[in-house]
Amino acid sequence: MLTACASKQANVAASPQGRPIPSEKVGIDVPGTNPGKEIVGDSTRPSWVYYQYGLQAIDNHEWAVSKHYLEESLRLLVTEKYDPAKSRLTRSEDSIYKMQMPVRIVQALEDVYPNLSEQEGEDSTYVDSLSIDGVDAYDENAADSASIRVIENFLDTVDAGRFSLPIRFNERVMQEIYYMTTTARGFITRSLSRKTAYDSLIYTKLAQKRMPRDLIYLALVESGFNVKAYSRAKAAGMWQFIPETGIRYGLDVDFWVDMRRNPELATDAALSYLSTLYAEFGDWLLSMAAYNCGEGRIRRLIREKKADSTWGDRPVTYWDLQLPQETMHYVPRILAAMVIGHFPDHYDVAITKRHLPAYDTVTVYDSFSLDEIAKFLKVPEDTLRTLNMELTMWCTPPNRDAYLLRLPYGTRSSFVQNYDRMEKNGFSSWRQHKVRKGESLGNIAQQYGVRVTEIQRANEMKKNARLKVGRTLLIPIKVAPRRSTGKKPSKVRTYIVQLGDNLASISRRFGVSQESLRIWNNIEPGYNVKKGDTIYVSKPDLKPTSFVQQRVALKKGEKYVVKAGDTYALIAKQYKVPVFLLLQANSGFTKRLTIGDSLSIPAYVRPPRKMSKATDDEIPVIEVSKGVDSSDKKSNKSKKTEEPESSKNSKKQPVSTTIIYTVESGDNLYAISRKYSTTVSAIREMNDMGNSSNIKVGQKLKIPGGAASVPSGPKVEEIIHVVKRGEGLWDISRQYGVTIEDIVKWNDLKDTKIKINEKLKIRTTKKIKK
Repeated sequence: MLTACASKQANVAASPQGRPIPSEKVGIDVPGTNPGKEIVGDSTRPSWVYYQYGLQAIDNHEWAVSKHYLEESLRLLVTEKYDPAKSRLTRSEDSIYKMQMPVRIVQALEDVYPNLSEQEGEDSTYVDSLSIDGVDAYDENAADSASIRVIENFLDTVDAGRFSLPIRFNERVMQEIYYMTTTARGFITRSLSRKTAYDSLIYTKLAQKRMPRDLIYLALVESGFNVKAYSRAKAAGMWQFIPETGIRYGLDVDFWVDMRRNPELATDAALSYLSTLYAEFGDWLLSMAAYNCGEGRIRRLIREKKADSTWGDRPVTYWDLQLPQETMHYVPRILAAMVIGHFPDHYDVAITKRHLPAYDTVTVYDSFSLDEIAKFLKVPEDTLRTLNMELTMWCTPPNRDAYLLRLPYGTRSSFVQNYDRMEKNGFSSWRQHKVRKGESLGNIAQQYGVRVTEIQRANEMKKNARLKVGRTLLIPIKVAPRRSTGKKPSKVRTYIVQLGDNLASISRRFGVSQESLRIWNNIEPGYNVKKGDTIYVSKPDLKPTSFVQQRVALKKGEKYVVKAGDTYALIAKQYKVPVFLLLQANSGFTKRLTIGDSLSIPAYVRPPRKMSKATDDEIPVIEVSKGVDSSDKKSNKSKKTEEPESSKNSKKQPVSTTIIYTVESGDNLYAISRKYSTTVSAIREMNDMGNSSNIKVGQKLKIPGGAASVPSGPKVEEIIHVVKRGEGLWDISRQYGVTIEDIVKWNDLKDTKIKINEKLKIRTTKKIKK
């Protein structure tokens, strides 16, 4: 069965390939002295166990982790004493072990140190978690009777009812209290100090689930409240989930993110797992034991106890089970930490209160490198890494539609203003390359058609770093557009959207921009492509009337029936309506399009997109002052009274107009196009902007208009948007294609701060069902 934290000191170690290392006696050939003799290892010896962990880390290229375990193995080797009652080795075998092990450890370290200097910092984020005074360590120097008596005298004065976990003040708990207040005093002090930063978060979630408050001390024993904790068993985060269990409880683990390191999500997952265990065992101590060694083992041991005819009908408790060595220490250590945490002053543990840094959040729809964001926000890159601890690489994940990014408090507005100016990662895919003998970065880069600097950046390598044979490199791949052969293609390139695709991944795959995909397919912001959609991935070469010729007229009240190959974008083009309106009219933002669906085609009058024969001097120009809407009925009415009779008669043949619009703060091209019932591409074309979306406050834009006196487009109505966690006004404005100022005005907001579950009025063309 999968467990949240794999056993850190199991009786059977295993290599990365899964080959078991026997726990009783393990021999390693020792070249040189005493041919035929070998070092005999004993899993009861800590130095041997840590040596094995170090070798495993070398196999996994975890150099800092390996250094940590090998050096600890050497330290333990010096202090270990031969005990014939506990050891499985003879005295002669023990002598050989102590003579040859230092040589083996030093040989292993000689392989580690060069790689450490080459990849400085790559594994260092994990070293903090491997503190030997944590759950990995077991004190060989047990408390004597006098020390136990001192601990017991104090516990006699303590009411066990003040704790939310059931506790027995037995010798196993007292031994752990002694250990954590002597040998591991540094660990318990650091851990209880770090705990203060997460008290509010964890206690709130425990209260919501009606779980014992003192379960918080499980995280202390697991990681010391270190969110970057990483064990040799691949368990990570504050609650030490292995990847399989993390994924089972909603913690995504891939190349780009490790949500086990997200304190909030990991706490949710840990409490859900513990709740599941408690639902089965009905006992919190058994549940904690199962969290450590697996529910399967606990289930089997309980079954064996109950099958014993001498046991009777008594309930089986944690204290009745013979468990692995780690789990025998694990639960008493949690209880000991709980006692110390309740009475730190009695044990002279000085706790320094800590606070999590305040932060803003913003949703990003593109992949940005953290150094690029740091440059525009003028903050250290390490600050962003600390706030976004689940990011395992140098950038926001390129394989997600959206990512909730944490920013230093007060920098959100700066990020929003610079969003379109920041350089986005333009890589379309990533490959892994295992370095072979004789290869260099130069010929690897040439093999994949990328630059050496791109490989170095992707792998966070220093310029003069040595390339180690066997190392796996991440290779960024760019897919360039196909070169023209001089012949007109027979048809436009299309692509059928697969499960997991989004515009970002498709744009990288075909080497085009997301904005081009939106323009070619008439995709409005806020719409995510779905599996089965057919979209253009090259510029479509269609005649203006091509879709009109295919259009099948619908009678009043009749609906369009979806056929094979249809997409919202194609149907919208066929009936000359914006995709956004078609999606709104048919719940397209939440409902996937399938064959046989009946779609309502919303009424829409499309204004002329281009005046082919008239010059600018021949087109009436309406200049829109700041704060004035050209579609305002009152304004139109006043103009009507001033117009001559000839002008009135001319309204039977509406005259096309050009509107001069002055850009205001918070504007974007899409919002302006919606405001004047036109398209982004039409505005770009009229203002010779190419594919650029950059506009400046005060800039005057020509807006292609329709009839000068007849507003076009459907009636604007209001919808209610309920604010979700992590959303800000900027996110909502992008979703609906409006400005932040509009939302503030529509809702009479005093400022731009909004709260979760707050209801906001948004003006839209969607018809609201009564």
